[in-house]
Amino acid sequence: MKREPGMLVARDAYVLEKMARGRPPLTREWQALLDRKLASARLPECGSVPSGLAMIDARVTFHCASGLTDTRTLCLPGTYVPGGAFLPITTFYGLALLGLREGERIAFARPEGRRDWLVLDRVHFQPSADDAAPEQRPAFRLVSGGLEDRSFVPANENGPGEGPGPSAA
Repeated sequence: MKREPGMLVARDAYVLEKMARGRPPLTREWQALLDRKLASARLPECGSVPSGLAMIDARVTFHCASGLTDTRTLCLPGTYVPGGAFLPITTFYGLALLGLREGERIAFARPEGRRDWLVLDRVHFQPSADDAAPEQRPAFRLVSGGLEDRSFVPANENGPGEGPGPSAA
């Protein structure tokens, strides 16, 4: 038996579970796709996220049965702006892409009675992949008394000397 494509990180699984409990399904087909996603594999919370995994806030390129190739950022419904570069996970394509890895394909039913599919081509940005680990950050060393030998002279916008001060303005 072929493995169902997709793997959810803990945050994405939590969001989908809340969606399943909190709102009525848009259509039977959308509910079936949501149920498939909830039944897919899960990454442990402390596990590392594999590169090339589509997740919420990831920027992805995909192509679908209609021939459309697009690059979008998967987002929650509240951050969606019509006509923008975002793809909410409440849409068929957004939900279908969630949890796929680069090169994976998923097919699903549409309300119009047809079957649709899409392929995740590339993940350009993954939110957890950009979090720098402490050992990757630049070294910063504090030196006790490091600035004691410097003398700071406050800047005077009127040039050197006392000047008339701010009341002259």
